[in-house]
Amino acid sequence: MSKSIFIVGTDTDVGKTFVSGGIVYTLKKNEYSSCYFKPIQSGGETNDGKCTHIDVDFVKKVANISEDKDYMNSYCLKEPLSPHLAFKVDKINFKKNKIMQDLQNLKNKYEYVIIEGAGGVVVPLIRDNYYIYDLIRDIDSSVVIVTKSKVGTINHTVLTVEFLKNKGINIKGIIVNDYKGNFYEDDNIETIKNITGLEIISIIRNVKSKDNDFYENIKKEYDRSFDVNKILKVF
Repeated sequence: MSKSIFIVGTDTDVGKTFVSGGIVYTLKKNEYSSCYFKPIQSGGETNDGKCTHIDVDFVKKVANISEDKDYMNSYCLKEPLSPHLAFKVDKINFKKNKIMQDLQNLKNKYEYVIIEGAGGVVVPLIRDNYYIYDLIRDIDSSVVIVTKSKVGTINHTVLTVEFLKNKGINIKGIIVNDYKGNFYEDDNIETIKNITGLEIISIIRNVKSKDNDFYENIKKEYDRSFDVNKILKVF
């Protein structure tokens, strides 16, 4: 039976895609059948006016996924906006059933499917009506929260945890991304752990995007920071 986990963030640009790539990479390296699913991609417009699967492209490359990227993303929206508005700008109607069917198709093929959300958990997919947390509940998935270790993360992370708990969503743990080794980051991480009582599954160090060996350095960091046994426990 296929298993899935939903990757959520405390904000946009906290590294959900980077973390999702690491989870798939780690599972595949240990010979577990796994794939990545991005239900909604916004901000995918390229210079020629077409929409490209930016996040899917990254995960496919870093985790060496052979699946057709069109099957890994239900909606590719051009504008870098909240999905509810991006759908309106692109004149596309959001249909939950399309996402559910695309996900089921992947679950029919893979043992583990890593689902990545869009922005934070209260991001609307349909204005005033349907949000990321609604999609999580409809999929009936547990979540892993991705956060950063920077100043301000305590408030963002704890509020996200409390909101998800209030909505009855099961939280498997927290992954801290973009760690730079400052003393206050260590205190932030410890404070989040103490307040929430949740496991810190992994702490991922910052990888400089301008390095010539960027993808190789990413894989080295994944190897250092991810424990496959801890990953398997979140499913």
